[in-house]
Amino acid sequence: MKTEKRSFGNSFSKKRFALGAIAIVLCSVLLAALPAAIAAEQASGAAEAPEGNYILKIYGNANEDNTIDMRDFTFTARIILGLEEETALADANYDGEVTVLDMTQIGLIILGRERELTLIDSANRTVTISKPVERVVIAYWIDAAMTLQALKAEDTVVGVTEVVVDEPILFPELSGLPSVGSGPIPDALDYEKILELEPDVVFTGGTSMDPTSYEEIIKRIRSLDPSIQVICFTFCAPSLYTEEVKKTGYLFDRSREADELIDFFEEHLNEIEETVSDIPEDERAEVYTEFFWDYYTSGEGSVFSSYIETAGGKNVFDDLPSYGDYYLVEVGREDVITRNPEVMLFHAGMSIVTMGYQTDDVTALRDKRENIMNRDGFANVDAVDSGRVYTCHSNIILSAIYPVGVAYYAKWFYPEKFSELDPNAIHQEYLDRFMRIDYDLNEHGVFVYHPEQHPDGR
Repeated sequence: MKTEKRSFGNSFSKKRFALGAIAIVLCSVLLAALPAAIAAEQASGAAEAPEGNYILKIYGNANEDNTIDMRDFTFTARIILGLEEETALADANYDGEVTVLDMTQIGLIILGRERELTLIDSANRTVTISKPVERVVIAYWIDAAMTLQALKAEDTVVGVTEVVVDEPILFPELSGLPSVGSGPIPDALDYEKILELEPDVVFTGGTSMDPTSYEEIIKRIRSLDPSIQVICFTFCAPSLYTEEVKKTGYLFDRSREADELIDFFEEHLNEIEETVSDIPEDERAEVYTEFFWDYYTSGEGSVFSSYIETAGGKNVFDDLPSYGDYYLVEVGREDVITRNPEVMLFHAGMSIVTMGYQTDDVTALRDKRENIMNRDGFANVDAVDSGRVYTCHSNIILSAIYPVGVAYYAKWFYPEKFSELDPNAIHQEYLDRFMRIDYDLNEHGVFVYHPEQHPDGR
């Protein structure tokens, strides 16, 4: 028995030694290549990976932080040697076991030379993408187009929805691409056109009235061509956007651009969140919000409510059940009067009023505000009585530039605390740095309206 134990121990030690030797060889090879790659990245002005309290759900993120780097390489080696507990994301090549091959994959991801990348998208689907990604179809709203353009990956896009085609100022190149339908609604997409464009990847997501619409879209695309991978990203939810940008950076080898965009967002959002963090719950602005249609609002846990909370407000309908991130529910006129909000917000869609980058006329948003102010029974509602009713373009908040909308919210909720905050300047910086278009918001565009604070709608 003693001999058997020694034999097993020796065998185990030899196995560990062999694994350690392989790991050391791989480390040596990859470490020899990494300094040059890192030096080149630094020379190009790459931003440091921003801090974050999320787990980057890409296979290869072995230590489950917010980036993939040499720490993941080392962590995986320690898992193999039995010195760390195995994590799901350590299986970098997604073959069901953690081996030295995963260390190789992690090294290739760090170098930007991996042939495949496996990630978990925002619909909690595991997707493996072949790289490089060269042909992309955007079967979604403008959010995906804005993000890819911000990351300088728009040259990979071969098809877009009509909502992108209809924004030539914002998307001077993408708006000229073939249309694949009006938006991410199963029956509104042209699947034959999508197939004709031969995409490697299709980006899509849910809608406010049908949060699971992406499921049908995926089913239809994959049934026609199983080789096409579909990724579901929201590209506008505060709880998801940072990680989605990070993942997109890895997909398109645009990690430096992704970190710069994340830094921009976090700089402005952190300033707002720090300012409102000390406001007691019972002193927070009570807000009623409508999206697209009269009396359509949202409840607890929705993305619409999260915008209000990020700006320090309290949704007066936060007791409504949550049916999904983007689900809207209709409430009654009397319900709004009873809850007596201090601030009212109406978010118009382009199908309802004319606004945005292609007009300088505030009439539509001004008229909508007057309509709300004159609703039957609203005269004694605090928001109407004090004039704190604001109308805006839904894309100023429900899109990839939601920090601009949050900045407007914060200024409207707490004008004294945010007297120096300039949402228009944040918007302009985004257009200049990330959209890279020649557009002066001081001269053109209609995005918000209030007669005192924003007399010209900008």
